[in-house]
Amino acid sequence: KFDGHRVHYKSYGKGQEALVFIHGWACDLTFWRMQGPVYEKRRSLIVDLPGHGLSDKPEIAYTFDLFARAVEAIMRDAGVKKAVLVGHSMGAPVAVTFLRRYPEKASGLVIVDLFFPAPPKDDAERKRIAERAAAEVETYRFPDYKTAMTSLIDSMLTPQIPHALRDEIRAKMLATPQHVAGSALEGRWKLVDVLQPHLIDAPFDLPALAIMAGHRSGYEQYLRSRFSDLRGYQEWEGVDHFLMLEQPEK
Repeated sequence: KFDGHRVHYKSYGKGQEALVFIHGWACDLTFWRMQGPVYEKRRSLIVDLPGHGLSDKPEIAYTFDLFARAVEAIMRDAGVKKAVLVGHSMGAPVAVTFLRRYPEKASGLVIVDLFFPAPPKDDAERKRIAERAAAEVETYRFPDYKTAMTSLIDSMLTPQIPHALRDEIRAKMLATPQHVAGSALEGRWKLVDVLQPHLIDAPFDLPALAIMAGHRSGYEQYLRSRFSDLRGYQEWEGVDHFLMLEQPEK
């Protein structure tokens, strides 16, 4: 139970320290299924964020803060006191929000293909971003929202991904309720603030790892300015956004 609703998760192993796998926007815990060799050997929690998978889907605002509080509630329910947070896509800023709220409960962070954009250069650019965000979110208030959603999903995929996997990803993401997908999407446009200096007194000092699909010029240096103990930065070629499904052995 969390805020009067049910949140679903799977628990593997025993112990008070665990890996916590957090999926991305419009996904669910099955997107981590190929990491079984990891969480079947180590204490792990695989989460369905509120509104996703088998968790309840009430008509509420689906914010990073809500998701982070849900992760903490799951940890308490499972008897886990400290965790390495593994966040894919939207799951990464959820994990960073968790770090802010519960720093004593996090022992590490793995960022899986999430690009935190640079902050706006001035108020005019911030205004343009806000206008773009409002326009995109507005499309999710209409009956044909799945047209925009399909376009966004397809932008995460390339022809190289196997057709069966592409169809599965698209079908699962499109099954996300309209009110959940639209509300959670607003967080995408707030990424510009998640790791900005004016919101962080000092760089996070916990161990961190970033695994990215493709080349991101200058991104490693930016992450090192925000995570003083960035122990690894990897850029994988030949994979799409869902690299944990495409190259699970790696």
